[in-house]
Amino acid sequence: MKKIDTINWGWFPVENLFERLKLKTIKKNFNKRLDTSLEKTDEFSLPLINAKDGNNGIMYYGRKEDFESASMCIDIVQNGAIATGNVYAQIEETGVLWDAYLIKPTFEGVTPYSLLYMARVMQNMIKEKFSYDDKAVWDKVKKQYLALPIDGKHQPDCAFMDAYMRRLSVRVKKNLDILLSTITPPIKE
Repeated sequence: MKKIDTINWGWFPVENLFERLKLKTIKKNFNKRLDTSLEKTDEFSLPLINAKDGNNGIMYYGRKEDFESASMCIDIVQNGAIATGNVYAQIEETGVLWDAYLIKPTFEGVTPYSLLYMARVMQNMIKEKFSYDDKAVWDKVKKQYLALPIDGKHQPDCAFMDAYMRRLSVRVKKNLDILLSTITPPIKE
């Protein structure tokens, strides 16, 4: 795949493209030990973001009725020795436990693939700027500038981002299939 030409990209303050969602715990007398699970189950099926490095920022699962949730958002980890500044796309319904927050695009045309693209660009933009001592809180992150491809109206070009990530996922899947075929032992009958 060719290198992306970023000369004609636009620079946007994060706060002009995203709004922070202030999702809450609904359950009165919430008790983390009793009201969350480290494993996804029928009862605990809502992913909850936290200060997690890896696993898409999901550390716990909660009951859907216990948490406000949203989909098609970006998760920013604001705290954590290793995880501060990690950014993940949360395509499915997701809730917030603590030490992270969700932001939602305020413009049209966002797809799961373009959301993945924006999350990666955003992580590249903020990961090195924040730390355990300098948290990636919304009041700081929203003032950062994000470089994105733009369309003819000088808006984020979701169609380009979607197409790019689709091509990349096909290429990755093809390479993964080749790798798995070489390391998977043949099935004996």
